[in-house]
Amino acid sequence: MNSISIIIPTRNERDNIVPLLERITTAVSALAHDTEIVFVDDGSTDGTRAAINGYKGLLPVRLICRDDETGLASAVCAGARAAAGDLLVVMDADLSHPPEVIPDLLQPLLDGSRDMVVGSRYIPGGSTPEWPWTRKAASRLATLPARLFTAIHDPLAGFFSIRRDFLLAVRQPVTGFKIALQILATSPDLRAAEVPITFIDRTQGISKMNSAVVVEYLKQLAALGGLPLEAVGKKELATLATGVVILDFLIFHLLQYNGFELGVVHIFSFLLACNLGYIITATTTDDPLSYFRPAALLRYQCILLPVLFLRGGIMAAMAPWFPDWSWLLSVAAACYSLCAATAGFLLVSGNRNRACGPVNRRLAMLLIVAYTVILRLLYFGTFELTQEEAYYWNYSQHMAMGYLDHPPMVALLIWVGTHLFGNSETGVRVGALVCWIITAWFSYRLTLSAFDRKIALNSLVLIAALPLFFGTALIMTPDAPLIACWAGTLFYLHRVLIDGDHRSWIGVGVWLGLGLLSKYTIILLGPATILFMVSDPRSRRWFGSSRPYLAAGTGLAVFSPVILWNYRHAWASFLFQSQHRLADQFMFSTPELVGSILLLLTPTGLFAVWAVGYTHRKLESSVAAHVADRRRRHRLFALCMAFVPLSVFVFFSFSREVKLSWAGPLWLACIPLMASSLPTSDADGRTRSVVQRAWSVTLVCLVLGYGLILHYFSLGIPGIPFNTGAFLFGGEDLADRVEQTVRRVEAKRGAPPVVIGMDKYQIASGLAFYRAKMFNPSEPGSSPQSAPETTGRHLFNLDSLMYAFWQAPAALTGRDLLVIADEEEKLDNRLFVGRAKELGKIRSFPVKKHGKEVGVYYYRLLTRYRSDGPVDHGAGTTPRSAIAVRPIFTAAATNTRRL
Repeated sequence: MNSISIIIPTRNERDNIVPLLERITTAVSALAHDTEIVFVDDGSTDGTRAAINGYKGLLPVRLICRDDETGLASAVCAGARAAAGDLLVVMDADLSHPPEVIPDLLQPLLDGSRDMVVGSRYIPGGSTPEWPWTRKAASRLATLPARLFTAIHDPLAGFFSIRRDFLLAVRQPVTGFKIALQILATSPDLRAAEVPITFIDRTQGISKMNSAVVVEYLKQLAALGGLPLEAVGKKELATLATGVVILDFLIFHLLQYNGFELGVVHIFSFLLACNLGYIITATTTDDPLSYFRPAALLRYQCILLPVLFLRGGIMAAMAPWFPDWSWLLSVAAACYSLCAATAGFLLVSGNRNRACGPVNRRLAMLLIVAYTVILRLLYFGTFELTQEEAYYWNYSQHMAMGYLDHPPMVALLIWVGTHLFGNSETGVRVGALVCWIITAWFSYRLTLSAFDRKIALNSLVLIAALPLFFGTALIMTPDAPLIACWAGTLFYLHRVLIDGDHRSWIGVGVWLGLGLLSKYTIILLGPATILFMVSDPRSRRWFGSSRPYLAAGTGLAVFSPVILWNYRHAWASFLFQSQHRLADQFMFSTPELVGSILLLLTPTGLFAVWAVGYTHRKLESSVAAHVADRRRRHRLFALCMAFVPLSVFVFFSFSREVKLSWAGPLWLACIPLMASSLPTSDADGRTRSVVQRAWSVTLVCLVLGYGLILHYFSLGIPGIPFNTGAFLFGGEDLADRVEQTVRRVEAKRGAPPVVIGMDKYQIASGLAFYRAKMFNPSEPGSSPQSAPETTGRHLFNLDSLMYAFWQAPAALTGRDLLVIADEEEKLDNRLFVGRAKELGKIRSFPVKKHGKEVGVYYYRLLTRYRSDGPVDHGAGTTPRSAIAVRPIFTAAATNTRRL
């Protein structure tokens, strides 16, 4: 039978002792368990010990006197060691903790469901009625960093019950005042819960809260985070700080003075300063050789690398704002290096001295989420748009209810973003980040509904770190809103089909409609839902309800603007996504589909989907029947929602090309299952352990890889050239050179030429964006109308997607054209014969980024364009992509201009 010990640390609490003991006696009188009270007094001088010893009551009371030791945490541990009970209650002596709640704290321990129960001020039912709002805000703020280590809402509480073994297992010696936080943060297998309490301020005695308590709390947080401040002396820290700051500042300026680009300067100054500072500081310690062991050096470099990539983002973001203030960049860089080197040195020292325990898994997961978010925030405005992003920005310059190749959601998000942040990379991409937040929210809620908070946190890690979601949160494409809407639709479908919440059908309809406004592929959730309703006996009842049909009608109503646009434009978009796809040449692309899944999901993620499904089936036999049934239904839900769309793409891949992103959103249904395989959950069998180890390696590689890639996109990597590829690297330089050419022609001929991109959409889109970005109202000759003055090759009966809708060839009759291409053959005479009075010579110019050449572009001037002249493209003179515009799309474009 369990016995109970109530541990109460004291220091100068004489007037509170008797009323506290009387209330405790009344509160525990109904408990059929042996109960004792253990006071641990730290040098009281007001008669507290006499009050304790003089008390005569029903419960046995013991007193432990400590005159040479102090500290709340160590007092609690001393009481636990002396306690006779196997269940402990820890509380303050100042009557702020209501003794009447003690039975509620103990009940989950007595029934075996929990190992620790915290009396919480911050869950429903808990309160601090006597506090002003300023103190409440300060308390919440102080609690936030502690929440990094535990899911408990009030981890700083001093009122809790716990099994004695867990408290005694805390690493000794214990410092600080927050013993509950120490236990919660360092006990990964602890089953913890909370019960609400009303916290009342003391009426007798003096509060122990002071600046020393705050300092100890901060030290405790640092130690829990792997940075024990006591592990390094003040002399070593001063040596490290001085060395790193001076070295970084000097190396930064030396390299800049010698003409090196910012990317080279900041990488070498950071790595040299931090490593030299480490070497110098290590030699001043008592045991320098321990700092030069391979494991210690590797650990230090593993800290520096991710920090280096963050610093690169800061440098790239600051440089445009302070072009003439290089000293400010060097000062910021040096300060950043100081923080990085100090953190790395403390981590190595703490591990060397065994001053801190295993890494808190919750903290590690939250750091991964925070790191990936900060990376995106720092970098997403520092490198050029992709060709597709620039094309979608042109959508936003021609707002409509629909477009040839996509619905209008991406255009709307870019329109809002650029109106808030201007025509900039940040303005284009900010909508992608908003969509990622929506995706993360719904994925977290879906996983929480299927499992628990720990696994729900794992789902955030997957949404933050998997390539599919990291990329769509960084680059603005229709996939960003599609994934957000897909996540929302899945969440509400789960609420309806698994939880039975009939009100969620309206949510299904709204998010499905918004998804259709983003990309048509979300329609595949329709047959997936029907299959689940057929397969799941409990869900078949919905076929006889009006609510699913109301949801479908809601989705159709939200989607109706696109239907109207297609009706007015000869069904151009629907035909483009159906007839056009089916008319493509035969191509067996199943290997490419598998490769895209492995790239977007990682091999570990794909393996986890199988492994978790396998282990969950085995584990269902060991849980309650209703839990096993819910897990089975959730697994069926994930199977239907993921593999019905996947089967469509696999079938399509047998004969046609599939795109990289097509199969991405469908894996959202598997995120809860994948999340249960991450290292935060306990290993169940060999298969789960293998998956957990694989995830640890995969997440580290992904996080470091993202930093490296973004640094390359923005500042470059020394020795590695920029690959033009899908990104418009050097876009500003290209726009500047084209603008100079346009002005020279304007000065010579009296009117500026219209700029024509001679590929499908890439060059025209990039030039339209970067010419608009260059616009400066105060500069003579600048024009805010750069987008209309840049168009596509449809002027020569070649495919240019939406440009055929936006610009009528007849409207440019008589204008001069400046045609631009990335290959000389795309400016061949046969493309233009009969369409211009005179064909100028083909010329070229190189385009650079940070001093590195990223490509060569060719251009020629066509004078007095004719829209009705004959064109002989000639066999074999143009690449396959330069196909003639299909008649139906030409007709649709003509319809647009008439409307």
